[in-house]
Amino acid sequence: MKSKADRKELEAMIHLLDDSDMEVYNHVFEQLSKMGSAIIPELENAWSDTFDNTMQERLEELIHKIQFQDLYNDFEAYANKGEYDLLTGAVLIARFAYPELHEDSIQEELIKIKREVWLEFNYNLTPLEQISILNQVYFSNLGFDVTNPNEISESDFFINKTLEAKKAHPILIGLLYCLIARKVDLPIYGLNLPNHFALVFCKHAIDFSRGSEDLRNSVIFYMNPHSKGTIFTKNEIEDYLSKIETEPKPDFFSPCSDKRIIKLVIKNLMQYYISKNDAIRSRELSMLIGLVL
Repeated sequence: MKSKADRKELEAMIHLLDDSDMEVYNHVFEQLSKMGSAIIPELENAWSDTFDNTMQERLEELIHKIQFQDLYNDFEAYANKGEYDLLTGAVLIARFAYPELHEDSIQEELIKIKREVWLEFNYNLTPLEQISILNQVYFSNLGFDVTNPNEISESDFFINKTLEAKKAHPILIGLLYCLIARKVDLPIYGLNLPNHFALVFCKHAIDFSRGSEDLRNSVIFYMNPHSKGTIFTKNEIEDYLSKIETEPKPDFFSPCSDKRIIKLVIKNLMQYYISKNDAIRSRELSMLIGLVL
């Protein structure tokens, strides 16, 4: 708990954010940003108490900087572990726009969907039959689907908004599909094709330290989240690559790691902000990509 003197000093510093002298403003801004998220309630109160647009914008900028620094630190710790848990990564990305989001709330929603799948599921079924059930629940019963490419917004890259709207960028629809599938022990991974994100049903859980040939040999079949989980084959991948005049590479036929999925989400979100000429957010996302080595 801050003392009365500390609170008065903080209030005085916040008040100086309104100073017309840019040198004073920049100095105070930097000092306040170093105090971290503990001062955000005070900053939010100051925002509510003023009707000055410039002061509100400066407070918003300061709050965003503090929250992004917290996110950057958490993302750095996540990346340094070397184990790219898909759910944790998706929640961290969503915190870029929703700083107070907690993984527990997303986990609860996933458990609800798992129960829906579980009611229909049978481990004695073939992989094709199992996927038919998962597709029915995910795409038909629950109504998850990809957003029209002409209507993509920033919320289409955040897992919390995907769960609410049941529509998202294909990468998020595929990412969420992977998370739900794994909750019923189905080894489903991403497939990173040029300009197209798909899914792979594998024979077993994947160790991505193995060579590309072992990864390809683990594939049973491929699925397309753009068309409600439709099954497709290696030959169809070859046809697709031929149509877009792209040389086939081993990676185009092999499951990609969760680390790669996380990087793809950030990269596509960054491209969205670039298309909107949002230099600040695109620069911040490039910093996060830099952590995913």
